[in-house]
Amino acid sequence: MTRTPAPRGRSSLAPFYAILGVVALAGVGWLLWQSVGKADPVTAPVPVVLDQARLNRVQGISVGRQDAPVVIYEFADFQCPGCGQFASMVAPLIKERLVETGKARFVYYDFPLVQAHPNAFLAARAGRCANEQGRFWEFHDVVYGQQRNWSAERDPTELFVQYARQAGADPARFEECLRSDRFAREVSESMQLGQSLGVSGTPTLIVNGRRLGSTPSFGELERMVDEAAGGAAPAASADTAEQ
Repeated sequence: MTRTPAPRGRSSLAPFYAILGVVALAGVGWLLWQSVGKADPVTAPVPVVLDQARLNRVQGISVGRQDAPVVIYEFADFQCPGCGQFASMVAPLIKERLVETGKARFVYYDFPLVQAHPNAFLAARAGRCANEQGRFWEFHDVVYGQQRNWSAERDPTELFVQYARQAGADPARFEECLRSDRFAREVSESMQLGQSLGVSGTPTLIVNGRRLGSTPSFGELERMVDEAAGGAAPAASADTAEQ
């Protein structure tokens, strides 16, 4: 004869479930701490709509006399190999022979090619975070010099913090800036300015309002500057306010 089983006592798994609950709460707390302490930095452009007047006020990062007879604008992408070559081979000569002699002012504008270079927008923001501490050009040189090391990283944030330290910036202050949305709008506006000026690739140079179709050697650029300084009008639509 089949018997009805006697009722059993309360399950002994209750303590196990209680432990799971504590572990789950601890896990949620850890994730919340991570989200606050190590926020994800903004790595893509933000929507901006600028009229011509506001485009003319988009800020680049400049070096040289404000009253220099020639202004050289570079639209560049920190992850672009061609920009890396320009930064190591041509830019130092521009600073030494054109900027320091008073012939030209050199202005850097961000133009990250985000579809081809997934880390370029973050690198552009990093440059602005370094610039906030007056260390843009030092950071510029380190990042371009280390381009092969960080370009393939899924998230180069920690490397950028190291580079900021090498450039002489306060790493904690820099990281706080980078792990936020700071300068995302400024970089996006710089991209829109470049588009309005016909920039489609990097590096693109504009010399006193004349956009160059290809990247010149330093000798070619020096001749252009000498010719422009001899009587050409100052830069027109690209002549915006710089930091």
